[in-house]
Amino acid sequence: DFNASRPASAKVSQSVAEALLVGGNPSSPHREGRAARALLEAARRRVACALKAETLDVTLCSGGTEANHLGLMGLARAARAHDAARIRVLLPPSVHPSLMAAGEALQAEGFALEILASDPIGRIDMEDLDRRALDRSVAVLACSLVNHELGTLQPIGPLLSRAREHAFFLFGDAVQALGRVPLDVCSLGLDGLSISAHKIGGPQGVGALWLASGIDVHALVGGGKQESARRPGTQATALAAGFAAAVDELDSDPGYGTRLEPLWYKLRSGLVALGALMHSSDDLSITVSNTLAGRFPGVSGDLLVASLDLAGVAISTGAACSSGMATPSSGLLGIGLSKEEALQAFRISMGPQTRAEEIEVLLEVLPAILERAKRF
Repeated sequence: DFNASRPASAKVSQSVAEALLVGGNPSSPHREGRAARALLEAARRRVACALKAETLDVTLCSGGTEANHLGLMGLARAARAHDAARIRVLLPPSVHPSLMAAGEALQAEGFALEILASDPIGRIDMEDLDRRALDRSVAVLACSLVNHELGTLQPIGPLLSRAREHAFFLFGDAVQALGRVPLDVCSLGLDGLSISAHKIGGPQGVGALWLASGIDVHALVGGGKQESARRPGTQATALAAGFAAAVDELDSDPGYGTRLEPLWYKLRSGLVALGALMHSSDDLSITVSNTLAGRFPGVSGDLLVASLDLAGVAISTGAACSSGMATPSSGLLGIGLSKEEALQAFRISMGPQTRAEEIEVLLEVLPAILERAKRF
């Protein structure tokens, strides 16, 4: 099972179970409420520590999708409130669907959504960015620190220099980056950043948004003043506790990405030998070592995934948010693939438990599967 996420450990499960036993609403003043609040704030501190961030700058939410919406929409609105001319939102074509959806929601509010040019592995074209930023009407630029389909690392330094020069916000989707690349918000210099627990073995349904101190954003919906009025609704204390436990385990195993490097090379060379055209870079200095994407010409990605599933191997056609859809990934179209090529795409992700034997199983069963698939 090639999985980008760590499976939940006994420690994570135990932390969730213990928090559930506490009960209580963390906004309530009674004893049970105070106990729940203590657990929630301890979890917030631990998540903030993972980002080298101030605790009060971290907003707990339901995952990366909500964090991306709250972060991108909040920053765009804040920029426009400060300067009415700031009405443009810039996104590369290969961002996660949740960021694209947030951009489209802003477009409905009167913002101008613009899609930047990118290179074949998903990195932003700096010349295109420079042209668009000249008139100083950009409100925010959002990007993925690690591309969710290709594994590509987005160079943040050049983007940050443009953001500061032209005075627009820079937001980073770090859901795929957490646990795979160092995340220090002070060093990164971003204005906002999103993460999600399930990518590091925490529970599904909890994530976090970090915003730089002094940036005020408004909640997407009404109904309460929780999370400093940024995210109303009773907080998921038990899930937050599981998130914190997963961060603890992440710190105890900081080098798993390095351990995956020989497996990444073995898998990539084996796929190429079988005729795969790779979408991911072959340079581990600009990509993470747990993700590979490509296509087998003439073979449907959906058919490949289904056939491998029957053989006991789990891969996908792309992001879990869009896998199985009849339409091709907009991110793959954005890096220059045709619709037919994008529908042939596969993505293989590895986790800390992936072994060389599993790579060998995949490469052993693939030839016969490819032969059958090409008949369709």
